[in-house]
Amino acid sequence: MFYNRFTLLLIFLLLLFPMASATTIHGIVYEWSTFEPLDNALVEVNSTPAQFRVAASGVYSFNLPPGEYLIKTRYYTNNALEYYAEDNITVTDMYGDYVFDILVFPWQNEGEDFPDEDIGNITYDVENNNLPVFDWTYSATALLVLLFVAAVTYYHYRVRTGNEELEAARGATLLRPVEPVVDPAAEQLESGTPETETLPDDLNEILEIVRRAGGRVTQKELRNKLRCSEAKVSLMVTDLEDRGLVRKVKQGRGNVILLNSRQ
Repeated sequence: MFYNRFTLLLIFLLLLFPMASATTIHGIVYEWSTFEPLDNALVEVNSTPAQFRVAASGVYSFNLPPGEYLIKTRYYTNNALEYYAEDNITVTDMYGDYVFDILVFPWQNEGEDFPDEDIGNITYDVENNNLPVFDWTYSATALLVLLFVAAVTYYHYRVRTGNEELEAARGATLLRPVEPVVDPAAEQLESGTPETETLPDDLNEILEIVRRAGGRVTQKELRNKLRCSEAKVSLMVTDLEDRGLVRKVKQGRGNVILLNSRQ
């Protein structure tokens, strides 16, 4: 009887998975020079149908199924576009919660066509979308967790009851203490013995230049100070970016090199 109920419970849990098939993408919209959140920036994603958000205090959030998307971010001052950014993201998980912060730059119209939009209508639609709504994704996930906990609790209860009945019948304890399983990966992590990598002198020089510049420098300025070819500077910046020490952000026709906070 117990196994029949447990099988039915597993089938019910599997039926709940399609209800939670949307991934939550959220983050903060930052102004590129001050790294301060931009209040009431307009964030759009080309989902089906398209979704719009007004990022109050710079905060936005979307629920997206797996796929490739383009996120456009705009910030207006007196109905004039002041900041703009485009970001491509790929959602591969059926469900999850991921942070994707957006860095916007001053809008410079260099012959690029920008779509005409009715700002008043967009703001009205976005504000309606920001109203609290009932989200089945979170409800289904919470119900799934609750049912899983209930199943595990019931299973342990049955095991404990059966063991107590056996002990009473035989007059002896049949359970033996279970030795803890040691995870080799966890031991290596706790031992604190990961190898530390020593940077070459040319990469240390780039980090020092970015630090002296306040944590932000254009790639053109960096190349002038290093007196190296553009190709070599690009390779060294890519190396530092792969190591997680800097970030490279596109600005107009050039790049801005940003020092990661941990440095």
